[in-house]
Amino acid sequence: MENRDRKIGLVFNDVARFRGILFDQMLHDDGVTHVQAFVLDRLFKQDGLTQTELSERMDIGTVTVSGLVDRLEAKGWVERKPDSKDRRAKRVWLTSKVGNIRKKMSGCITQLNDVTLDGMEDSEIDQLVDLLKKAKINLANKLCKGPQD
Repeated sequence: MENRDRKIGLVFNDVARFRGILFDQMLHDDGVTHVQAFVLDRLFKQDGLTQTELSERMDIGTVTVSGLVDRLEAKGWVERKPDSKDRRAKRVWLTSKVGNIRKKMSGCITQLNDVTLDGMEDSEIDQLVDLLKKAKINLANKLCKGPQD
């Protein structure tokens, strides 16, 4: 049982790590990393979040989010603006420049999924997704704050 548990953890970790590395390679020339893409994805879903809200949605520290937003802002993909209701807070907004990278990110995700699922039948892919969703729910239910996207 212990050996099986270790292998499951390694496989989960390796799949995520390899996908991140490949994504980074695919978008290297554009200067976006998979972690920066994660920030952009959250803003695509809900633009104008505060850095604290981004931090909570990504489940990473606010200092880390601040650095990621700094880099995205330097590329012109996001901009910080004062929050109209809280003078201490800044909201992060996507700029029009992010449209091109969004399209490229979407294409890279499609390619990445094609590579990941190569050689699998549709039924195997459906089963894999269903099982991973169950694993995610199991893990999320053990967290105090519940499942995250």
